[in-house]
Amino acid sequence: MKKVFLIIAIVLALLVAALALFIVTFDANRYKGILITRLEESTGKDIAIDDISLGFSAGLGIEVRGISMKDRDSSWDDPLLKAKSLDAKLELFPLLKKDIQVRRLSVEGMTINPGRKPSFKCALDLRMRILAGNAEGNIKLRGASLEDMNILKTALDKLNMLPGLVEKLRYSLPENYGVVLSRNNTVFKPMDLDFRVKEGRIFFDDFLIESDGFYLSGKGSVGMEQDMDIDADLSIQEDLSGVIAGIVPELSYLADEKGVIVIPLEISGKAPAISVIPDLKYVMERLFTSKGQELLERLLRGN
Repeated sequence: MKKVFLIIAIVLALLVAALALFIVTFDANRYKGILITRLEESTGKDIAIDDISLGFSAGLGIEVRGISMKDRDSSWDDPLLKAKSLDAKLELFPLLKKDIQVRRLSVEGMTINPGRKPSFKCALDLRMRILAGNAEGNIKLRGASLEDMNILKTALDKLNMLPGLVEKLRYSLPENYGVVLSRNNTVFKPMDLDFRVKEGRIFFDDFLIESDGFYLSGKGSVGMEQDMDIDADLSIQEDLSGVIAGIVPELSYLADEKGVIVIPLEISGKAPAISVIPDLKYVMERLFTSKGQELLERLLRGN
């Protein structure tokens, strides 16, 4: 019996040694071309990868450095996406059942639409399960910013029934609030979003995105062609809403019971031509309804 255990131990040691040797000597870059081909077939885009390596500690690990993606008819000087690195951990056993479970995927230094306006920068951590062509998961974004677009300024600028609104606010707000409107970009706080993927689109059924002075809540989807269709409420934080309503009384009619100014938005288009359009019908109805109530109260008071 001792000899049997000894033989088993020796066989196991040899297997471990062979596996270790395989991991050390395995050159994942030999298969880089195959991976790129598969990615290009699934995305319909051109893909470039500088270097790729595999590991087998705590699951299948894939590390990719220097990633770029572009449209087929454009040059590499005009990429859609660039990232410094991608590090993914996959569960091994579910792969045998064609069930891809991403334990963790981390992307550093990612820029979407680099060189175009607006562009989006972030680092992200993702967990995802892929089964039967669909997927669902969670994504956390760090250091996210929308370059060359101030969402709050853009939304207020579109309220064309109140001409010169942004300029009036910019020069009347206290300095600490005025900075929010004077920026050329939108800096976001860390995001934690659940998502699902179906028929080539990423759906966010219930999201909350915060920035300085305001937050967005709603739902929508983004396609592989970078087209988006999002319905959201832009809510200006309570303290800033109070200051704004004091400067532009008409905007107080858009405030909820907590005094938070809320503006419904439609965010749509294909990057980089993204439009942020307020629901002007809603805004006008609120203005007329609130103004009508105010006039009625004055009549009842005899003023």
